[in-house]
Amino acid sequence: MSVLQSSNPALSDNALKGADWWSESKAADTATISGIVNKTGLFAIITTIAGAGGYAFFKGQPQLLMPMMLVIFALNIGMFFIIRGSATRARNFGFVYSVLQGLFLGGVAMLFDGMLASQGIAVAGGVAVQAFVITAGCLISMLALFRAGILTGGPLFTRIIKVAVAGVAVAFLISLVLYAFGIDTIVFSPGSAFASGNTFLIGMLATIFLLGLASLTLIIDFRQAEDLVQSGAPKETEWYVAFGLIVSLVWIYLESLKLVLYITMMNRD
Repeated sequence: MSVLQSSNPALSDNALKGADWWSESKAADTATISGIVNKTGLFAIITTIAGAGGYAFFKGQPQLLMPMMLVIFALNIGMFFIIRGSATRARNFGFVYSVLQGLFLGGVAMLFDGMLASQGIAVAGGVAVQAFVITAGCLISMLALFRAGILTGGPLFTRIIKVAVAGVAVAFLISLVLYAFGIDTIVFSPGSAFASGNTFLIGMLATIFLLGLASLTLIIDFRQAEDLVQSGAPKETEWYVAFGLIVSLVWIYLESLKLVLYITMMNRD
């Protein structure tokens, strides 16, 4: 397996092959696992703080939630493509990306809590805390499976996950187009949690599938990080790998928020 392979679009072959860091002058210090962990942890802390701040802000200014969420979502997409393929930009703008993602996730958590409150339902600690627990569980489980050699992120595994992620991305883009024409999709809409029958079931199963897929991308990211370290990649690549891991963790957390919503509605009686 190539050291440049990953299902994560931020850590994909093309992004890394065209990256700006692989030179003799930048390779005096090489990347380490501890360095990647530290930088990923730093981005995660910033995302968490921004998420808490975003939740508090939108709770006090609910009328700004939807318009600002659209702006933040657009900025997130733009910042992703600005950083993609550059370790230097990951170092310089990764903090901005983490703040934007935190604000977005905080807004989503606030939205979901509001949706539940409208039904007279409250979640212990709020959906944000419950989703954090699920995300931590997914991260620890995937890391344990990787370290035990049960899932190693081999070539076949990587190809399957990459195809699945690409399929989800295409389906999501189609759903956005349909939404623009007033057509809501069951798979990606959290509103399905408030439906009944097959609509609820399909929505929940889709969320479980997406959460599982997002979690499996971590296996390939772990493998990619390990391969880069073993190949003697420059120290600066740690920032880019950390950025890619945050992309995966944000996806996992978003799906976890949706899963909490479904589970809460399923157990509301």
